[in-house]
Amino acid sequence: MHQAASTTASHPRPARGHVVVGFDGSPGAEHAVDLAADEATRRNTTLEVLHALEWVEFDNADDRFGQQLRENARAIVNRGAARARRRRPDLSVSATVELADAADALEAASECAALLVVGSRGHGGFTGLLMGSVSLPVATRARCPILLVHPDHDTAIDPATKPIVVGVSTADCSPALEAAFAQAGARALPLHAVHTWYYPAMMAGGPGYAPAMWVPDDRRDAERAVLRRALTPLRTRYPDVSVTEEVLIDTPGRALVAASSDAALVVLAAHRKTARFGANLGRVTHTVLHHAKAPVLLVPVDD
Repeated sequence: MHQAASTTASHPRPARGHVVVGFDGSPGAEHAVDLAADEATRRNTTLEVLHALEWVEFDNADDRFGQQLRENARAIVNRGAARARRRRPDLSVSATVELADAADALEAASECAALLVVGSRGHGGFTGLLMGSVSLPVATRARCPILLVHPDHDTAIDPATKPIVVGVSTADCSPALEAAFAQAGARALPLHAVHTWYYPAMMAGGPGYAPAMWVPDDRRDAERAVLRRALTPLRTRYPDVSVTEEVLIDTPGRALVAASSDAALVVLAAHRKTARFGANLGRVTHTVLHHAKAPVLLVPVDD
């Protein structure tokens, strides 16, 4: 991994706890800036707009080409900062240019951020892919929660009544639940908690393969109890958050993608397992990131 090189910024990087958004000038990055500005305002913190320029040293003594690249990078990041200030005029916004690989720069920024926001796809690459060459590795390496915004997400529409959707599994997902309740409380939105489970007789040919009556009642009750136990501590801490529970015999990825079609946000614990070629997000997370219809908040949980 490359080390982030020297930084040029309009202000020094804030202490831990601010919001950082990656900005490359693409439409997806513009939408990411909008949601990042909203998040920083809700959290009563500052926003840092970050642009990365992968730097190559030139032999030319006066380095006119390099100077032009730096000026272009500064213009891009300033445009992102100006968009954030238009969105939230009272927000404190700084602009930073890192001379580094974009994924490396965002990973480094996540070390001191409370939230990292990126567009799921920026400039370059294949337009049919929802996750880009920067957003996907950042999702596996960020040291703080990361909000991924689809390039087609309309930030001009206020999801005033849409719920916050959170996936709940038997694995530890308490950090994601905490984040989901906090989001619902801050936005005054309801919370929709989704738990899925597997029953072989039902899943052998898909969810509709066998009649629901084949599932023993005690197994259904046990799965409902899993969801109740996970939610109970947070219900007590966030008594004003309205919660609906949904327990489904389905794959978690498919259930969460379906729920995302009418969601303001999908919150998911990112169980990152270390594999041969680095961290792996797992099949469920990949499915949600590639197919969700709403922004996705990943809360890292390193296994």
